[in-house]
Amino acid sequence: MLKVQRTILALVLSVGGLPASAQSTIRLELSNDIILSSDNQFTNGTSVVVSSPVVESLDETTGTPAFGRSLVSWAIPEQTGLNYRESWVFGQNMQTPADIEQPEIILNDVPYVGFLGWGNSFYGFNDDTFFGAQWLLGWVGEEALAEQTQKFVHTVITGEDPEGWDNQLDSEPVLNGYVSVKRRFFRNARFDAALAGDLAVGNFFTFVQPGLEFRFGDRPGGFHYIPDPIGRGMDYDATLLPNNSTRLYASVTLRATYFAWALPREGNLLVDNEWTDRNTVDINRAVGQTVFGLHWVGPRFGAHLSLWLSTDTVEKDNLPSSEDPRNSFGSFMAEYRF
Repeated sequence: MLKVQRTILALVLSVGGLPASAQSTIRLELSNDIILSSDNQFTNGTSVVVSSPVVESLDETTGTPAFGRSLVSWAIPEQTGLNYRESWVFGQNMQTPADIEQPEIILNDVPYVGFLGWGNSFYGFNDDTFFGAQWLLGWVGEEALAEQTQKFVHTVITGEDPEGWDNQLDSEPVLNGYVSVKRRFFRNARFDAALAGDLAVGNFFTFVQPGLEFRFGDRPGGFHYIPDPIGRGMDYDATLLPNNSTRLYASVTLRATYFAWALPREGNLLVDNEWTDRNTVDINRAVGQTVFGLHWVGPRFGAHLSLWLSTDTVEKDNLPSSEDPRNSFGSFMAEYRF
């Protein structure tokens, strides 16, 4: 019996001692604008991201049919010293105008949008560089079940009944692709900085996005994740955490985005829709964002709080007085490594 107990203990310790970077990760992301006393434009998003263990080459990534990796491998170089990983995401997000108690269509504000999507990303990274790409499949419209989700949440939290979902954008399939590159150019014991560039192409979002990423405190290796609601950017876990260590750090991300296309502000692309044809909203194609983050990462668990602030995404002139022309929200993420 003593020998069996020792064997079990050894197995537990060996599993518990795996470096976090060698393990799989599951992350739950909850984003909402209630933290900013708002309920317009992007209002709520929920997603689950599962990331594979780190491997030494892109060909060693598993769990996805070969065609999935072949779609994005051109953007990810095979280099000695890079760690390779893939992630899968499934989630929902939604958008509403400011006056959710108005049952009639509102043409001088952003539309109701429900989105449900699934994506797969591949990436190679170390403490200096990051190369990644993702493809995303999804659906906009009633089938995304955003109306039912928001009404349930509002019944529990506020009692308000969103009454305008009959005017949401019509059903439309979504296909989007993303490419991301990062390069760290400075580091010392308490601070580091990186250049970043992102590209999205598809009928949900098409944009180019340069940025700067800063981290302060006791940072792990790799790059922190920026909480973009599903469909807004690439999903990944590029953390390199030494065995049995715990890290606490803060981050600031500055980004400038030029939107060639943004379905949540421009309407349906592939089908006809009343809001799309008749709206009077003027959008800003150039938008700035500042994302503040606080991160705690341990051997098994991690937690992340972020505040995502933007400049005006739509022009103020024709908006209702209750509408905030910015698109800002808060995000909480919890993760577990196994």
